[in-house]
Amino acid sequence: MEKTISGKTGIAYIALLIVFFLWGSVYVANGYILQSLSSIELACCRFAVAAIALGGAVVRLRTSRPRKEKIHVEKKDWKTFLCIGFIGYFFSIECAMLSIQWTGASMASLINSLNPVIISVFAAFFLKEKLTVKKIFCLALGLLGVLVVSGGPSAEPGQLTGVLWGMGSITTWAWAVMYVRRLSDRYNALMITFLVITISLLFHIPTAAIEVAVKGMPVIHPMTVICIFYSGICGTAIPQFLWSFALSKLPASTCSMFYPLMPVFSALLGVMLLGESLSSRFFVGGAMIVSTVIISCLPDKRGSREQKPAQKPQG
Repeated sequence: MEKTISGKTGIAYIALLIVFFLWGSVYVANGYILQSLSSIELACCRFAVAAIALGGAVVRLRTSRPRKEKIHVEKKDWKTFLCIGFIGYFFSIECAMLSIQWTGASMASLINSLNPVIISVFAAFFLKEKLTVKKIFCLALGLLGVLVVSGGPSAEPGQLTGVLWGMGSITTWAWAVMYVRRLSDRYNALMITFLVITISLLFHIPTAAIEVAVKGMPVIHPMTVICIFYSGICGTAIPQFLWSFALSKLPASTCSMFYPLMPVFSALLGVMLLGESLSSRFFVGGAMIVSTVIISCLPDKRGSREQKPAQKPQG
C-alpha cells in the first residue's frame, strides 16, 4: 500500500544505525579497559553492568505497562533462552576474544564482517527468508568494502587457530540471532535481551573468577571504571536491546546488512578521539559500505515495504 518505508520499519532502521555506532564505539572504550583487565574479566564486567541496567528497565516496564507486554516466560521457552544465553552471549563472545588474541584485531574484524553472509544463509534456511538478488549484491558490496577498509588480512602466527575461533564466534552468533528472531514473535525485545544477558552471566562469572584466581586481582583505575560502565550500558545493554527490537521488525538478513558499518564508525571515532589518521582506502571502502546500507533500505521495485515473514514459533 505504501511506497515508502513505514514508521515502525523506519524506527527499526534508525535503531540499527545506533546499534552499530555503539558497537563501533565500544572498541575505543575496550582498548583502554584492556590495559587493566583481561578480555575474560572485561566480558564479565560488561555483561554484569548491562544486566543491572536492563533489569531496572524491566522493572519499569512491569510497573508502567503490566498488561501490554508479555513478561512471563512459558516453561517450554526456557530451554531456548538458556541456549541463546550460553551459545550466543557467552560462548560466541569468548570465541571472538580468542580470535582477536590469535589473529589480531584487523583479521578478527575481517572475519567478523562475514556475519551478514552467515546470518543471511541461516535466515534463508531456518526462517525461510528470501535471499533476493538485491541482498546478494549488498552482501558482496559490503564484504568488498570491509576488505578495502581493513586492507585485507595480514599473516600472523597462529592465524589458522584464530580464524577457526572467529568462524566459531560468528556461526554461534548467527544461530542465536535465528532464535531471538523467533522469540520476538512472543516476547518483548527488552525482556529477551535482559534474560539472555543475565543467563550468560551464569557462565561469565565463573570464568572470570577462575581468571582472577590464577592471575590475581587486577588494578582498576577510576577511568577504567567509567569505561566499564560505558561498555556495559552504551556498548552492551542499549545496542543489544535495539538489536532485538530491530529483529522483531525486520528480517534477520536485512538487519545483518548493517554490520559493515561497524568498522567505519570505529575508524571515525578513532580519528576523533584518538587522533588516528585515515587513508584514501578508508573513504573508498566506506563509500561502498554506506552504499550497501542505503540500497538495502530501499523499497522493492513493486513498492512494497519489507514484511516480517510468517513463522511457526519454535522453542
